[in-house]
Amino acid sequence: MSLRAQRARAPDRPLGGTSGAWRGRFLRFHVPLAIACIGLLVLFMTLPIFDPLGYVRMDMESGSAVPRPMDMSAPRPDRPMESQGTGHAGTAPAAGHSAGQTPAPDHSTAPAPSSGHGGSQTSAPAAHGGDQAGTRPDTLDPARAQSRFDQRLTVATGYVATLLLAFTLLVGPANLLLRRRNPVSSYLRRDAGMWTATFSVLHVIVGLQVHSQGQISGMLGYFLAPDRSPLLNSFGLANWTGLAATVIVVGLLTISSDLALRTLKAGTWKWLQRLNYALFALVVMHAVLYGALLRATSPFTLMLALSVIAVLAAQTIGIWLWRRKRSRTTVLAA
Repeated sequence: MSLRAQRARAPDRPLGGTSGAWRGRFLRFHVPLAIACIGLLVLFMTLPIFDPLGYVRMDMESGSAVPRPMDMSAPRPDRPMESQGTGHAGTAPAAGHSAGQTPAPDHSTAPAPSSGHGGSQTSAPAAHGGDQAGTRPDTLDPARAQSRFDQRLTVATGYVATLLLAFTLLVGPANLLLRRRNPVSSYLRRDAGMWTATFSVLHVIVGLQVHSQGQISGMLGYFLAPDRSPLLNSFGLANWTGLAATVIVVGLLTISSDLALRTLKAGTWKWLQRLNYALFALVVMHAVLYGALLRATSPFTLMLALSVIAVLAAQTIGIWLWRRKRSRTTVLAA
């Protein structure tokens, strides 16, 4: 057997391309992934149904570890007076996830995040579409308009990253179901992971701008209470889980190369890549802690639920197929 044929049959050789074949991978995987990501981002940013400001808001100041909906009828320190003639709060804190939040940024992490924050984010007057008299407050206040844009972009990038992450966990079971070769590394899975990391990092960067404006003190407010103790309400826990997810997704990105696969060897490399399962669990927790379950009518919550169901079902089927294939191989070998 030739060396080329041996390489083609090597179980650890990445599926979907050859080492260094960037042009083929770019056209076969990266271009379609880029088109899909941009298309989703445009839909999430433009269609009214995906506007997170149109759904119930979460009380980020609540001390509970369980997300609580915000009572907009009650006066709050950050909303000293109600705007006359609108029935909404007269001031709008630059909230990444909801009005009435603490000055701390609310979208520190992602895969994304962090994805998964659906629609609790809202500036106070914008909770129901703006001024009831027909004048949108955000059109009169550039800072508020920028905050609304940042909020929506944060949610959109988080959910694009979440869908990409779910996709990476469906590739392996799909190969088994279709009886295709399922090596240690797949270029499709690896390249989708690169886009997952890209949108996760973008999600973090945009989310941090909602409150902190780049200031360290504002960024710390995502994780620490005013007395510098860990923030352990739903807002703080969401950010801590998001931070853990960000560390994992960046770490996985750094080893998503043929060089890393050769250096670490297949067993170690694959073990590290299995952190993708922990990453998905953290992303789901991040979404739930940010109140995704409070927004049952949000399409983002529906996408999150379908992603979880699809991943769990696919992994269950994949494990069953893998064990059946292994048992048959053992019988034949005996």
